[in-house]
Amino acid sequence: MRKDPQAPTGGTPRTVLMCPGQGAYLPGALRHLSEVPSVSRVLRTVDAHGSALGGTRTPVGRLLTDAAAPEPGHLVRSDPLAFDLATYAAVVASATVLLDLAAPPVHAVLGHSVGDLAALTVAGVISLEQGVRLLHVRDRLLRDAALPAAGLLATDLTPELATDLLGAEDLPQVRIAARNAPGQTVLAGPDDQLAALLRTARALGRRATVLTSRTAYHHPLLTEVHRTFRRLLRAQPVAPPTLPVYTATTSRAARTPAQLRTAAAAHLCEPLAFHRTLRALRLAGFTTYLDSGPRALLSTLARAGLPDCTTAAPSRTPVGVDRIRHRLTAALG
Repeated sequence: MRKDPQAPTGGTPRTVLMCPGQGAYLPGALRHLSEVPSVSRVLRTVDAHGSALGGTRTPVGRLLTDAAAPEPGHLVRSDPLAFDLATYAAVVASATVLLDLAAPPVHAVLGHSVGDLAALTVAGVISLEQGVRLLHVRDRLLRDAALPAAGLLATDLTPELATDLLGAEDLPQVRIAARNAPGQTVLAGPDDQLAALLRTARALGRRATVLTSRTAYHHPLLTEVHRTFRRLLRAQPVAPPTLPVYTATTSRAARTPAQLRTAAAAHLCEPLAFHRTLRALRLAGFTTYLDSGPRALLSTLARAGLPDCTTAAPSRTPVGVDRIRHRLTAALG
């Protein structure tokens, strides 16, 4: 974590709570928080509503409180809906703890990829039950689409170098999925083309890692799924946000019902520009960025993109309330 040496011009320093998506599932991540009322409520609600809807028999509560639960790669292959529900529940539950403990308070939420659904829930736009139902609907759409095997590849390439490499290697179906930080660009596409790109990148001495993901999010392969999901979202009630909601697909807060519904579906085929959103937030006076995930994924990216700001991941690795409170105090002063 790093401290901002100066308050931003034109206002009081403000805090953003970041909600990660892919990569936020960690077996047993909430095992030291399971007795916290807000956490137990999230786990009970997700499991009860998920059980009523069917689709998976894997209890999310067990996945997030048992350190021996399936690893991400195994779970996304064997039960992708359980993987999605566990990711969502983990972020929402951790966020509720951070919101309760943070002083001074959080002033906005920022979703990253499918973490947008968690951000919308944290801000009161959709309920936990709605979030679970939307993930079930999305799961059915993805299954029915019969998509080719595809995924995501994180690299240390700049977007410009990634574009040049894609052109040189003639990989027409690979797209830039996310511009996350100066040294991280995520690519999406069919597995065979990503495998070729992985070999080439490593041969050039670049870092490249296959991400745990059920498909190529932020890619045109999901255009029809995105269109159908957005159409179904029109019938979903949305409440006015209790906190401004930002996403990594735009630089402005989602305010209107139409914008909030758009945010719920953006992760399917809209590319991310997380670094751009962070810069816009910084200019708006946000100086502290709290990561609600267990792996410190977004805080690492924020630190790379905003080196003069405070970043912290109070929930990183399974820890209890006292440790989280200590980390928040250290970060927020």
